[in-house]
Amino acid sequence: MRYIEINGLLKNRARWGHRAELWKNPKLKDDFRNWFYNKCWYTESKLAGSDAPIDHFRPKAAVRRYGKYDYNEPLKDCGYSWLKNDPSNYRVSCTYANRVTGTGKEQGGKGMYFPLCPNSPRLTENGTEEEKPLLLDPCKKEDVCLLSFFGSQAFPLAVEGLDRERAEVSIKLYNLNDSFIKTERVKVWDDTQRTLERYNAGKITREICLEDLKSYISRDRCYSACAIACINALAPDELKKDLDLTL
Repeated sequence: MRYIEINGLLKNRARWGHRAELWKNPKLKDDFRNWFYNKCWYTESKLAGSDAPIDHFRPKAAVRRYGKYDYNEPLKDCGYSWLKNDPSNYRVSCTYANRVTGTGKEQGGKGMYFPLCPNSPRLTENGTEEEKPLLLDPCKKEDVCLLSFFGSQAFPLAVEGLDRERAEVSIKLYNLNDSFIKTERVKVWDDTQRTLERYNAGKITREICLEDLKSYISRDRCYSACAIACINALAPDELKKDLDLTL
């Protein structure tokens, strides 16, 4: 997951009009799709062949309890309906992250779940208090730094506490460790690791190594956050200092 600065995108608001189901507007969908290089905002999977589904970060029609976690129960049958046409509540999502699949321990997908942190305020249509979601939001810098990758696996960076719990729940509900996604993501890790090994063995120059690494961590590449994690874990400092490893 990488940070997505959404405010610049929202400046296009006038061109999307005011239709009743704004998230279905073709211009809006194209703008949201292109803002993050035709990738899912949660998984970084490519959306080729997909209709760039717009996910309502706060569910628009109903909210369901996820496991033991708290949620905005008064909204269980109506969801955050006043936000359904608010583009600041939109995120682009692949099917794996957005749709609930599997059962039991194998279940993943965000669906209508929107768990809250313990003792979080409750957002209401007329309220001003800010809820504290348990789910990590790609549009918040502080959130994307709470998880990382090793090989194919997504994992929490925090050892314990709420930050770890937020990352664990997000990995599950965004299906970040779905087997198909892991299969594709590990290729990025392997390519990055192989480049570093070739450099350490003296088989490629520093310039060629940096050029390859910059391509892996480019924001337009799928699973670039995984490449950043690989570099942070395995690369010597002499290479890191010349790379932008910001999520």
